[in-house]
Amino acid sequence: MLSSRVIVISAPRLCGYWKRSISEAVLPLHKEETYNYQQEYQPTYHQNDAYNPFFKETPQYKEEEKLQYSSFEQINHYLLDVERLYNGTVKSFEIGHSVEGRPIRGIRISKNPGVRKPALLLDAGIHAREWVGPVVAQYAIQQLLANASNANLTDGLDWYILPMLNPDGYVFSMEHPPARLWRKNKAQTFVNYCGGVDLNRNFDYVWGGPGSSDDPCSTNYRGPYPFSEPEAVAFGRFVLSIAQDLRMYLTLHSAAQAILYPWGYTNLVPPDWQDLDALAKKAEAAMSLVNGTRYHVGPTTKLVGLGAGGSDDWAKGAVGIKYVYTLELPGLFYPEKGFHPPTEALPIIAREAFEGIRVFAEHARNRRP
Repeated sequence: MLSSRVIVISAPRLCGYWKRSISEAVLPLHKEETYNYQQEYQPTYHQNDAYNPFFKETPQYKEEEKLQYSSFEQINHYLLDVERLYNGTVKSFEIGHSVEGRPIRGIRISKNPGVRKPALLLDAGIHAREWVGPVVAQYAIQQLLANASNANLTDGLDWYILPMLNPDGYVFSMEHPPARLWRKNKAQTFVNYCGGVDLNRNFDYVWGGPGSSDDPCSTNYRGPYPFSEPEAVAFGRFVLSIAQDLRMYLTLHSAAQAILYPWGYTNLVPPDWQDLDALAKKAEAAMSLVNGTRYHVGPTTKLVGLGAGGSDDWAKGAVGIKYVYTLELPGLFYPEKGFHPPTEALPIIAREAFEGIRVFAEHARNRRP
């Protein structure tokens, strides 16, 4: 018996075909909903590229404004703004460039940058359509720097935060409404009409395994070889440069509403899976206190399926970081807007995520190598 909800995304001219096909299959339809993605999924960010709802001209914390999706330019402005405002604590950096030449930037938050400390790495935006991840990454920066009640989270712990790993795909998704659900980067492939590589299938750990595709037309296309994409190469080199200090790696995705831990390439789990599971459940409990939202916790393959070549498997399997998690942000409780929760939902999503991040950070700070 079928009990799951299925969302069919189709070109407008094919909507009639899908309705007829479903009807002819005698499938139970409890509710029929039709949405025009091209009209519905317009970018909702502020039109002034220098504006960012996270940026405050005063270091004093205030309750966050209504959060919005930020353009790529706004994200970069924001990173430079916080470096200027918190000079000495924040240092922006550039790890490389995308296929189309856009910079991939991040920041380091360190109260005493001259002293070596444990570190936490947080990234977002490796999949272009998952707009909510960069929102949460910027929110985390704001909370760490502007909210005095979170000052302890930067005591004895360095933070590396990269809000946008796939700038080309993100810009394409934002500026071309028909491509709102674009997932990959913007690399050219050997199939002219099918471009892009799934950066989260391009990492060199069991590359080419199950859950990835050698078909350039697939959303899970892994690329011609491991680390074929400049975005993945830049991120990989950066991670290796700080690997000795990393105690935790968190990567933000959407919209499975879950905390995932390796592996993604196999149904097996790592030997220390119980450690990973216990900490993830502790983080989930903290997140659920914000608004009652519950997140699934478990191995990637159990909750979302196989996906070899991901940054999470690579970070644990190749780099050797013990605590590695994919935080899948919500979206499915807005079924018609899975990768685009309404702006009014962003503050709750961001608060929930940050409470989980807090638990992970406290563990990373207190854990010995």
